[in-house]
Amino acid sequence: MSTWSSGYNTDLGYTFGYYREISPEWLAYVALSRSITPPSGAWRYLELGCGQGYGLTLLAALNPDHDFLGIDFNPVHITHARHLATSAGLKNVRFEEADFVALAAEWPTDWGQFDYITAHGIYSWLQQDVCRAIVQLIDRASRAGALVYLSYNSLPAWFSSHPIQHLMRLWQTSESLESVKAIETGIQRLQKLTDAEASMVKMLPGMKAMLNKVAKHDRAYLVQEYLHDNWYPRWFDQVVEELIPAKLSYVGTASLGDLFIRSFMPQQFKDILQGYTDPVVQEVMIDTLTNQSFRRDVFSRGAAPMWSLQRQAAVLDLSFALISRPPESEEIKFKTSLGELKGKSEVYTQFYEQLSSGPKTARELMQVPTAKPLALGDMMQALSFMLSAGQIAFYQPPNDRTPALSLNRQIAIATANGAPYRFAIASSLGHVLTVSDVDLIFLATTFNQPQAQAAELGSALTDRLLSLGKGLTQQNKPLTKREDLIPYATQLAEGFLQKTLPKWREYGICE
Repeated sequence: MSTWSSGYNTDLGYTFGYYREISPEWLAYVALSRSITPPSGAWRYLELGCGQGYGLTLLAALNPDHDFLGIDFNPVHITHARHLATSAGLKNVRFEEADFVALAAEWPTDWGQFDYITAHGIYSWLQQDVCRAIVQLIDRASRAGALVYLSYNSLPAWFSSHPIQHLMRLWQTSESLESVKAIETGIQRLQKLTDAEASMVKMLPGMKAMLNKVAKHDRAYLVQEYLHDNWYPRWFDQVVEELIPAKLSYVGTASLGDLFIRSFMPQQFKDILQGYTDPVVQEVMIDTLTNQSFRRDVFSRGAAPMWSLQRQAAVLDLSFALISRPPESEEIKFKTSLGELKGKSEVYTQFYEQLSSGPKTARELMQVPTAKPLALGDMMQALSFMLSAGQIAFYQPPNDRTPALSLNRQIAIATANGAPYRFAIASSLGHVLTVSDVDLIFLATTFNQPQAQAAELGSALTDRLLSLGKGLTQQNKPLTKREDLIPYATQLAEGFLQKTLPKWREYGICE
């Protein structure tokens, strides 16, 4: 085990993800929901533990008028991030390889201070001294009024997973197993313990259910989740206590489906909460009632209050675009920590209809006819549910779409060369969309063959997949030979040309 990693597993690089909860508009919305003034003007953004830098690069391209800085200790990550940003010609983002402990001792003055600071998916997996350094960094790097995002594995839900993590890491280190092999071996051994009804499993009934979920997960994700020396899920009150030196106060959750969770709790849960007056204790009790497993917390450094009329105007001025809507034949339901909640179809159907003709402000949506006039709180709860479900997105197209289009082009070209990218920018909306590798390869082909027909795109996709050692799956049947791939690839190409490409041009993924 190398000492520079401080016990963090570096066998595999971090995944190439994008997490909408760390976007500035998402964090600002959480602040508005709690009557706190979000950063404005020439705000700056810092990501601690930026990983491969893919997500931060997307945000930078979406916000070309603002400065972004990503810091990570892994040089492999920083090399990738810099190459991606440079290839797209982005000038407003930089990536620095640095150790948090060293930075906490001496923060470079020329790096300045920031209005948004995020740290996604690192706090539960680091040594305690490194976590303390993160808090010190936030204290040094945050401006007054900054919003800080911190996500972490939370208790009580992870109690049942502690043996899974400990045993997997023990077996890996004691037997010098490569990471993916350690995951596969660990799942098999833990399954044997479950089948044998080991006393530990009997005492932790949730462990069996968690192990079943683990077996279905992507192996690269499991490596990042379980195979570190340090693995410390936390109670909410512990995190609040740890953040005191950075002068941070809790704002709310970035899990928007839970932003108004108290209002839709069953009465029995509400009665229990009423027995506690301390807001931190109340939050812990909500986690206990819902068996919370992962928290996405937003904090503020010196929360500036937003007076009621100011907040109302700010919320009503927000604009939203429709991304998708549930089929009319299905009930409207939203996922929360309390399970699925049913939405009032007479209200949400009206929202979907209004948004189907184009982006709308919250003020315009409040005008939809309902049996009972909507209050601002009702509107924000509805918006939060639809945002959480991915049905709508904040409509904030950048003034200059060139950086986003340039980055999308590089993403498509890199994917055609084997990169595992699955996100692109809808520059006409100001939103990041999940896309497929197949469609990105089709897009890359059109750059050189703008008039290509389905047969040509299908043939190009087949050649590219075969050169990458990949195939396609049709109706659960793997296709790996050229003669099998060509018909299905051509069918996919027809769908891309007829539906996907026109929609991507409308969304501003490409021109």
